[in-house]
Amino acid sequence: MGWALKRELKYLDPSVYIGWIFERTFGYLPYFRTYAPGINIVGDSNAVTMAMIEDMVTRCAAEGRVATFLDFGARDGARRNFGRNCAYTGADISPRGPDILVADICACPQIPDESYDIVFNFDVLEHVERPWDAASECVRITRKGGLIVCRTLFAYRYHPEPNDFWRFSSQGLEHLFAGEGKAETLVSGYDILGRRRNRKGVYIDHRPPIDWLGGWRENWQVLWIGRKV
Repeated sequence: MGWALKRELKYLDPSVYIGWIFERTFGYLPYFRTYAPGINIVGDSNAVTMAMIEDMVTRCAAEGRVATFLDFGARDGARRNFGRNCAYTGADISPRGPDILVADICACPQIPDESYDIVFNFDVLEHVERPWDAASECVRITRKGGLIVCRTLFAYRYHPEPNDFWRFSSQGLEHLFAGEGKAETLVSGYDILGRRRNRKGVYIDHRPPIDWLGGWRENWQVLWIGRKV
């Protein structure tokens, strides 16, 4: 378990302990030690993220100011609750709400350098053409000492919104954001709470082949949270 999880366990849902259990059971098996040493289970990615954001909000309050929060891929602000104690800004390449900023996560020069304490994107990076540019922009926009939060997919069915380009391992996601040394990793790992859910898709062009096992039952989310240095 990473520094952030050890520090914030008192705030988190008990499901975060799934990583501790994995490390001390299946994680001991020779297969995992040999072929999958980088598998870190973070538990409930929503709870982990909320705890980290609350910590940043507290730090900003100690400086006498309100934390600023930028939500990339905001649509209509559906995840506004993550920035509920912040000065919230939603941004999307195709906004679905009147108060959402038009901005492309891969290239948004209209947003100044180091202008937000928390730069957040959930379930976005798999849909962008150039995730390396998106990561670079997120780091650029974040203030020094601020949080960068990204959750995307390691394993999931095809779901174009309007496109579906990528899947990421935790090592790959960490390299995108921290590989150039401009950010340090606080949390990196997988959320497998919904791993065996039957994902059939809503629209015809989203649906995988469906058989007696269902549509798709290998659902891993991957979470990376870092601090700009």
